[in-house]
Amino acid sequence: MSTEDHVDLFREQVPAADPKPCLADGSPPRGLTAEGWVRTTGWLQFGDQPVSSALMAALLGMLGAMVGAVLLLDTFPVAAGVLVVVVPVLCSAVWGIVITWVRPASSARNVGTKHAEKLLPGDVVRLYGSIGPVGQVVAVTFEQGVRVVFHGGGHRSWARREVVHVAELLT
Repeated sequence: MSTEDHVDLFREQVPAADPKPCLADGSPPRGLTAEGWVRTTGWLQFGDQPVSSALMAALLGMLGAMVGAVLLLDTFPVAAGVLVVVVPVLCSAVWGIVITWVRPASSARNVGTKHAEKLLPGDVVRLYGSIGPVGQVVAVTFEQGVRVVFHGGGHRSWARREVVHVAELLT
């Protein structure tokens, strides 16, 4: 039977492909892999505010530059001063290039936790604890534990009452 829009209502319905993870504006996240999970940056979060991994790279660069400056201060005082200013900026810029083009990754923030048995399709969860890559839940089945299938076909199994970190993709 066809409708006036030529849609066959009795044809077997083909399920739509599982939706890809996307950002709030609808664009695809950086670091989306063929397996369907998304590489993420950052591992430090205060409350619900993630700390930029570029800032962490700059701070580590500053620490290394200060050690280098102390070693150079007696013989090359100007170079020591330039080192302290330039190295943190370079570290932050190199980190930005790496997570944008070399090994793309999105930033994400944890927004809460759920027991694995309460996960729903569409949830974005951390795959390995509170940090690391995220995956978007496509299906949840209950066997001995909870088997969660992610976009791209990957899957994980958790105990029913195991706590899983729910995340939000930011960039």
